[in-house]
Amino acid sequence: MGLHGKECENKGMANALVTGANGFIGSHLVRELLRRGYAVRGLVRPTSDLISLTGLPIALYLGDVCQPETLVAPVQGVEYIFHLAAELMVSSKQAFEEANAQGTANMLEVAQTHASDTLKRFLFVSSQAAAGPGYDRTPVNEERDPRPISWYGASKLGAEKHVRAAGTRLAVTIVRPSAVYGEREKDISQAFPMVARRVQPIMGLRTKHTVMVYVGDLIGGIVDAAESGSTLNETYFLNHRQPLTIKDAVMTIGEAMGKPRGLRIRVPTNLMRVAAPFAEFTAAFTRERPPITRDKVRELSQRYWVSDPSKAKRDFGWEAGHDLLQGMRITTRHWMDFESEIREMPLEPRGHLWLKYLLSSAALGALIESLSSLGDLYRFTPSWGAVLAALGFFGVILGTSAMGLRRRPELLQFLAGCILAVAAELANASGMPSLVSWQFRPGWPLGITDVLARSVLLSLAGGVFILLINAWMRLLYRRRIRFG
Repeated sequence: MGLHGKECENKGMANALVTGANGFIGSHLVRELLRRGYAVRGLVRPTSDLISLTGLPIALYLGDVCQPETLVAPVQGVEYIFHLAAELMVSSKQAFEEANAQGTANMLEVAQTHASDTLKRFLFVSSQAAAGPGYDRTPVNEERDPRPISWYGASKLGAEKHVRAAGTRLAVTIVRPSAVYGEREKDISQAFPMVARRVQPIMGLRTKHTVMVYVGDLIGGIVDAAESGSTLNETYFLNHRQPLTIKDAVMTIGEAMGKPRGLRIRVPTNLMRVAAPFAEFTAAFTRERPPITRDKVRELSQRYWVSDPSKAKRDFGWEAGHDLLQGMRITTRHWMDFESEIREMPLEPRGHLWLKYLLSSAALGALIESLSSLGDLYRFTPSWGAVLAALGFFGVILGTSAMGLRRRPELLQFLAGCILAVAAELANASGMPSLVSWQFRPGWPLGITDVLARSVLLSLAGGVFILLINAWMRLLYRRRIRFG
């Protein structure tokens, strides 16, 4: 895999360009094209996370659909362009329009100018959101006038209009995937940790209906549509034909994980509306993809996202081969394997890992002791005992315990932290000889004076401490995998 490299391209192969090649769908599409014998180029931004393309024999080009001059080199000599690059989770209408609508117009203009002699197909991956939701459970087909209700959907519809207008000059095809799930997906999989803990979150208080598609089926449909001679200037919904309720989907995820039963919790749409601005605000500082946006909530608040894929079957023989349970078994197995790897942290040498746990735990312990001192919650005898507590109890004892328990269930981690903390509190209260001791401010916390009751209450902090440290260490390890 090399930037601007042509060494991966064989003149005997069809040359294909995938924009947004490092994305969820794009990285799967690259693999499918390679499997079919294509020489693949990928367009990625300079800031793109390329881990999903590691080890693949493709030629990468740095570029941005908002900067037409960067698109010239990757399109020259290509026979197929699969245009997937898009903004999905941003907080302004202008950002959607610039990347999705105008970005597609830029791609079309550059393709016409620099690849018209070789280009066999420009396939645009749009979205079900461009068509908008239905009025009831009747599946929407390609003949219905679009009515997008989100900025994202409107920008995708704008892009579709540019593609259709270019159909007089280029061979074009549009596909509209529904909700897509599969390995490395980032939105639907947000529910996986809760379902794995036997909690089944269901969006909205009213029943919602949807269709979905496994990414492995989707990419097959994308390539088939591009290769078919009967799909010129046509638009297709690509999804599994079986409608589902959100409740059905969440229960199926649980079944795929081997945990079909769980506590079902309805998440009101209004709660998501309140959470979305905070998620956008946080993402503006962290530069990470927000888990939810106001625009996405507009889509999630709709009751009917049901589309009809029969035109794709009629025109080029495509239909989704995996029902939700089959596809989710593959998806959740991949997710669970990855989560196990994150907990194991195999890239970290044991000594380095222990040192990171010790330093992180000691730092958090020092923060706790500093805040306790400022609030005059308790006093150490001698006064330097706070330093020993931060380094010894929090750093060595709780840090080492967190490391040893990192692969264990959270409940076991929590209970272990509680036991260690209550043991320390009871030992201190018993007056056993030790290097340091601490005395609580009278009546703290909550006016409790009974030693046992206070020890049990404060022990909860030990359980939370271990959970926080392991969550922090997993976050650091994820960043290591992402950035190297």
